[in-house]
Amino acid sequence: MQEKNAKRGRLAKERAKAERKKAGRRETGSALLVCEGECTEPYYLRGLLHHFGINSASVEVLPGQSNSNAVAVVNRARERFEQVPRDRVFVLIDAEQADLDQALKICETPLQRGNQKKAIPEIRIEPIINTPCFEVWLLLHFRYCDQPFRVFTDVLPELRVHLPEYSKADRDIFSRVGGGEGLQRALLHIPRLRTASENTGARSPASDMDVLVEALRTIAPQK
Repeated sequence: MQEKNAKRGRLAKERAKAERKKAGRRETGSALLVCEGECTEPYYLRGLLHHFGINSASVEVLPGQSNSNAVAVVNRARERFEQVPRDRVFVLIDAEQADLDQALKICETPLQRGNQKKAIPEIRIEPIINTPCFEVWLLLHFRYCDQPFRVFTDVLPELRVHLPEYSKADRDIFSRVGGGEGLQRALLHIPRLRTASENTGARSPASDMDVLVEALRTIAPQK
């Protein structure tokens, strides 16, 4: 298990590094972001896109549906891509989901553009996993934390130290966690957390959100 966790950490680090290089070149494109959560993730992402100056024509955000599991999120991403192809497709999934491994296997299957037998270039769904939940990423906007969390209810009290009125239905969640300044703090905390996880083999807490952030920077207009 420790070796598996360390490998995942290294892969996430490599993905983030590759995205930073792309962002430096300011590539353009489009993306589809499909969330597991109905409120928190899509509200945060829309605030993030606004911060980067990215419009909905370039990046579409699909909220989660009631009681959707990881496989349902991935399948919904595949269906939406067939309707409206994008250059990249991401799914935000909490590691709490029991069917996570099955969902990740589905992500490995290339997507198809319309009726084409093979997508050119080949596109796969890119999973963005938060362990155990998205609130870990929000917590990192305030402080570094490597406290082992099992489930969402373990994370919530720590987040509410900084956001006493935290609610999943908060449409202004991006600004509540500090906006751009909070984002920069989280991006500084992630490499440290990833290194700690590699050294200890700890599975939680963890987040791949920095990978998505750097990918979105490649779409953001020049400032």
